[in-house]
Amino acid sequence: MAASMLRTIHIQRGIHMTVPSNIAVDTQAPVSHLQRQDWVQGVRTDLEKVTDKIRSVSFLDNPLLDNAIDKIISNGGKRMRPAITMLVGRIVNAAFDPTLSVAASVELLHTATLVHDDLIDSAKERRGAPTLHTALPLGVTVLTGDFLFAQAAALAAEANHVEVVKVFSRTLVSICRGEILQAQTKWQIPTMDTYIERIYGKTAALFEAAAVSGALLGKHISEDEVQAFGTFGRELGLAFQMIDDALDFVSTTEKLGKPAGNDLRQGIITLPVLYYLQNEGITDDVAFLKSLDNPDRLEGVIKGVRETGAARQAYELARDYVAKAEAGLSGVEWSPALDLLLDLAHYAVARDF
Repeated sequence: MAASMLRTIHIQRGIHMTVPSNIAVDTQAPVSHLQRQDWVQGVRTDLEKVTDKIRSVSFLDNPLLDNAIDKIISNGGKRMRPAITMLVGRIVNAAFDPTLSVAASVELLHTATLVHDDLIDSAKERRGAPTLHTALPLGVTVLTGDFLFAQAAALAAEANHVEVVKVFSRTLVSICRGEILQAQTKWQIPTMDTYIERIYGKTAALFEAAAVSGALLGKHISEDEVQAFGTFGRELGLAFQMIDDALDFVSTTEKLGKPAGNDLRQGIITLPVLYYLQNEGITDDVAFLKSLDNPDRLEGVIKGVRETGAARQAYELARDYVAKAEAGLSGVEWSPALDLLLDLAHYAVARDF
C-alpha cells in the first residue's frame, strides 16, 4: 500500500508557521516573522520591473488576444518564482539586466504553463478571474500558450548564458513530464516516490530553475554554490506544492475559486489523501477508489482529510522540506537579500489564501 511508505516527520522547532484556523496547531509556539511577508516589500521594485519586462514581449498586435494576455499578467499573484531569481542574483552579485531577463523568463514560463493547465483541467477561473480558454477558441488558447513559451525562451536567451538556456530547456521538459505523469496516474494511489516525482515536475522544477538561473549569473560562482541554490529551490518548490495540496482540502471555495477537494474529485490523489489512507488503515486501493463513485463517500473522504489530521500532516511534511531548503543555504554568507529569500521560503508554508 502506497500510504504505508509515508514516514513520521520530526519537525525542526526553529521553524514556525501559521496555518488556516481549521487545522489544529500548537498554540504555544512562538509567533515568527513569517506573518510579516517582509520579502514582498524587499523585492517589490524589482518585481514591478519584471512585470514591465514581461509586458514588453507578450503582445501580438491583436486587440482581443493582447487584452486577454494583459489580464493574465496583471493577475499574476505574488510572483514568488521571479522573486527567487532576483534575490539569488543579489546574493551572488549578478548583473541586474541579465537577472531581470531571466526572472521575467521564469515568470512567463510559469504563466504559459497555467494557460495550458487551465485548458487541460477545464478550469473556469483562476484567482477569481475567467481563464483564457473560456474567452477564446481552444486552438487559439493553445497557440497563445505556445507563444508565451517561445517568448519566455527568448527572454532566457537575453542573458547570453548558455547554461541558463540549458536550465530553461530541462525545466520545460520536467514540467511536461510532471503533467503527463499526473494524467497517467489519475484514479491511482501513487507511491510516495511517484507523488514526489509528479510534484517535482509540476512545481518544484521551476522553483529550482528560478534559483539556479539566478546563481549561474553570479560572479565567480562555484558549482557547489549553484547546487546549493538548486537544492533550496527544489525543496522549497516541493513544500509549496504540498501546501497547495493541503489547501485544496482546508481552504474555502471563495479563496480557491473551486470546490474543496477539487483534485480528488478529478481523480488526482495528493499527499493529504495518502495520509488519510494511512491514518484510517485503508489498504485496499481498488475498493477505496471504487467507493469514490458514491458522492456521499467522496464528500466523506474530503471531510475526513480535514478532520483526521491528514491535511495538518501534509503541512508538517512541507515544513520539513522548507527546513531542508534553508539548510541548503547554510554555507551562504549572510546578506539582506539572503534574509529576504529565507522570509520568502517561510511564507511559502504560511500561506492561507
